[in-house]
Formats: sequence, structure tokens, C-alpha cells
Amino acid sequence: MARLTPFGQAVRKHRVDRDETQSDIAHAVGVSVAFWSGIETGKKNISGDLLEKLSRHLGLPPEQASNLRHLADVSRAEVKINMQKLSNPSRELVLGFARKFEDGGLSEQQMARLRDILETED
Repeated sequence: MARLTPFGQAVRKHRVDRDETQSDIAHAVGVSVAFWSGIETGKKNISGDLLEKLSRHLGLPPEQASNLRHLADVSRAEVKINMQKLSNPSRELVLGFARKFEDGGLSEQQMARLRDILETED
């Protein structure tokens, strides 16, 4: 059995608690069973639209839906960024950031500084 991501674990628990199969969930959110299986095992990322459909299907209160969204974010295998509308300096920043991670990442101190920048309201 494939190792589950934190998101996959949470979704599987909700599904089992409701006595539903992957097929039930896949049908409820409008995807194939194979695609849903890929989402639960972390081989596929879940879109915001599917996450919203899943939260509604499960009847999750806002706090639990937010937690599920957070687990989906931290479970992502990759992130895609559409750079078509970005300026050249913005593109260079995005590419530099991606290269830095591919080359071994950032130090804890660098990540803390970036988190501070991203969490600071303008």
C-alpha cells in the first residue's frame, strides 16, 4: 500500500468514518476513481475547486475545511506557477527561488526571514 500524505491520511479517515469508498468520494467530487486514488496517495495534487467540493460533501465546518486545505498545501508534491503575466524581475525572483530549493534549499534562518516577509501585512 502506498504511503499516505498528511492530507491523504485525513481524507481517508473522514471517508472511513462515513463508511464511504474511494468510488463514493470520486463520484461526489466529479473525478475518476483512479484520479481520486492518486489524490489520496499524494501522486496527484487536489485543486481548490475539488477541495471545496470535498469539504461540502463531507459537511465540514469552516475550521475543519481550513485544516484540510492546510494539509493539502503541505502535502503537495509540486507547485506550478504561471509566469506569463509576471515582470522580468518577478520571473527572475521565482526562478532563483526554485533553483535555490533544487540546489539544497535554504537555511532555517533564511526560511524564517522569508516567512516574516510573507506574513507581514503591507
